[in-house]
Amino acid sequence: MHDHISPGDKATFSILTCSSTRVPENDESGKTLQDILYDGGFQVADKKIVKDDFTEIVSVVRKMIESCDILLITGGTGITKYDVTIEAVRSISEKEMTGFMVQFQILSSKEVGTAAMLSGASGFIVERKAVFCLPGSPKAASLGLKGIIIPETPHIIHELRR
Repeated sequence: MHDHISPGDKATFSILTCSSTRVPENDESGKTLQDILYDGGFQVADKKIVKDDFTEIVSVVRKMIESCDILLITGGTGITKYDVTIEAVRSISEKEMTGFMVQFQILSSKEVGTAAMLSGASGFIVERKAVFCLPGSPKAASLGLKGIIIPETPHIIHELRR
């Protein structure tokens, strides 16, 4: 753990599912992320589902980051023509946390082998808020949240509030 942390500050999260087939009743990844956050004592400010549409994703991300410190996005990170989440968020980001992608690929490849390359995971800074794009699989989304994001949350919050 890095020395520069804000231990008294609990991050507020929001969750966005990007999918043209998910509705609240079958949004397993969104529910999984929410359960992990609640179990960890974190607050979830907002939770939404948006279709796989570049313009709509950009609009909803801009709105959702107003009420949270960290936005978790699940879905739309694969290689189909419909997977535009990463490109949409990248288009409005100030910085990309390329190390997040590397760390995720390392963890993911231990779980699923070379198939890890078929789904991306990326981290960005948008208007001084952390935005993480996670795969739509509940297991992969959970891996990114538990294995990387939660352990680094105090450090992320400290750096973004400076």
